[in-house]
Amino acid sequence: MNQKILKTNNMLKNALLIFLTFFFFSAINAQEKIYDLGGNKHLRALYNKSIAEKKPEIFRNPSKKNKILLSLPFMDDFSQNYHFPDENLWQDINVYINSNFPISPPSYGVATFDGLDSTGYPYDFSSQTAHGIADSLTSHPIDLSVIIDSVYLSFQYQAQGNGNAPEQNDSLRLDFYRKADSSWVRVWSVPGTGNHLFKKVMVPVGTDYHNDEFMFRFSNLSTLSGNFDHWHVDYVYLNDNRTFTDTILDDVALITNHYNLLNELTALPWDHYLTDTIGLMAETMPVAYKNNFNNSYDVFYKYEVSDNNGAGPVVETYPSGVASKTVAAYSTLLEPQAVYQTTPFFLNDFSFPSDNSVNKVFQIKNYFDINPFIDINQKNDTVKSFQVFGSYYAYDDGSAELGYGIEGVTAKLANQFYIRKADTLTSIQIYFNPILYNITGESFKLTVWSSLNPEIIVYQQSSFYFPAYSFTNEFLNYTLDAPIMLNPGTYYIGYQKISNSRLNVGYDVNTNSKNKIWYNAVGIWENPSAGLPNGSLMIRPVFGSTGDPISAIDENSKKDNTDFNIYPNPTSHLVTIAAQQNSSTVFEVEIFDIYGKNHLRTTLQQSTTIDVSNFSKGIYFVRMINKDEGNIQTKKLIIQ
Repeated sequence: MNQKILKTNNMLKNALLIFLTFFFFSAINAQEKIYDLGGNKHLRALYNKSIAEKKPEIFRNPSKKNKILLSLPFMDDFSQNYHFPDENLWQDINVYINSNFPISPPSYGVATFDGLDSTGYPYDFSSQTAHGIADSLTSHPIDLSVIIDSVYLSFQYQAQGNGNAPEQNDSLRLDFYRKADSSWVRVWSVPGTGNHLFKKVMVPVGTDYHNDEFMFRFSNLSTLSGNFDHWHVDYVYLNDNRTFTDTILDDVALITNHYNLLNELTALPWDHYLTDTIGLMAETMPVAYKNNFNNSYDVFYKYEVSDNNGAGPVVETYPSGVASKTVAAYSTLLEPQAVYQTTPFFLNDFSFPSDNSVNKVFQIKNYFDINPFIDINQKNDTVKSFQVFGSYYAYDDGSAELGYGIEGVTAKLANQFYIRKADTLTSIQIYFNPILYNITGESFKLTVWSSLNPEIIVYQQSSFYFPAYSFTNEFLNYTLDAPIMLNPGTYYIGYQKISNSRLNVGYDVNTNSKNKIWYNAVGIWENPSAGLPNGSLMIRPVFGSTGDPISAIDENSKKDNTDFNIYPNPTSHLVTIAAQQNSSTVFEVEIFDIYGKNHLRTTLQQSTTIDVSNFSKGIYFVRMINKDEGNIQTKKLIIQ
């Protein structure tokens, strides 16, 4: 098995897939690298939240789950659930339900198979080359004891998508459960490959399975050490009275939820938006429909914008009248819908209504109407997303599909922002993307530049931070030594590395602000290479003291809950790690060397004493995590 941190892919070059090939950069661009993910932070957040709230039933055990007897038809396009499969249809939760990783799926939402378990962690983190059965998706029993005619199971699948390409020794598999001998029988499989459009599969269900306990199961053979070898499955449909050629879906569907009404930015503070309510609006919002039928259909489309997370009044409806769009057979229609567009002729002039609120969240609902007699699935005809105005600027949608890192001991990385209003910069949000190599022992300094050529630093922290992986949210807030006032203008928000390891920042491929990314590895500031997939760097400046409608964790908040002492320090034999707070809190403790290698992982309640006599001499870092609250502290340990 090839190592899957970086991989070369010279597969399909379909225009639809232009930004989806991941490879080693040439020597000219050796300072920057794109990485596949090591974990799924959305699932990790849910898992840790369930533990904190003592709700482990969210992560249900299929062996302890009551099985539901289903009847025909069975259909799931994964448009109604997010993160986990529908428990009324499926027994297990290992696959990831999402709309971030597929490319042009038949409908909104897919089931993604990878090398991560339901908690978002690798199945086997001990070996980079571990390989075996990873995810599974198992139906509840289905009653096939009384059928009319031939039964077929159909589905569509895609390899890689916006993720990592499965290799030749990887595979996607389908098994049927045979009641007669209580066995699972392999009925279909496909080896790994590079990117391709969604493919249709029809599998007959023979008379051996015509009983009251038929089940089917998808699984993937994969690298088990990270978020690798992606397969995306959609539109699973089981019914009788079908034929092998019955591959047509009488359905028109929306295929994404990535909707944004702002120009370039995905978020900014509300009072910053009020400085230019027209100029900050997007001219159009691209909306994608897919017709899975062999005839063209007229679709009657609208979008609505509602205040207060969708609970408030509707502030925009477009178009105001009845308008139909013709979607050709077997085609995807990507059609820009007017937001604030008055040229070449007047279409729409929407901007968010002004008020004195601090934070605002608007719901964007895209929907269409179509004749229900020809549209078999109306669940995918409505999609909701949100426009957030909090305390930060952002280009990303909050979800990372890749990681971006740069080489060099003193290398620098920044996101370019035009700040609209004089305000106090208090912290910087960064999502450090987990990969196979742990980088939590590395260090960096928060830095803000007002110019890159010549280089003008307006702020650089006096001490240094360590990267941390959030346990309850995507981003961590790294607080400035002291808040600084930024006047309106262009700034470059980021950090300077202190160590040589690449600090892998999340990279969102469903938005594109690549021209706002700047790095300096060899003394020259430059944008990412042209070969880099389009995307956005997940670094955000945070202003003022206001909270966010969607909050991030402050690494420095509630330090008293996570603070600890190390003694003796330096040491050559025994070291005691003791929590400062006197409570029943359980802490997770990790010790890393300066290269990010993990030498110990344990837990403590009040204190623990560790024998480090077998450790090599040098500088180490002790990281303690409050498992109840997700707060993190890191301190230096010297072993003599």
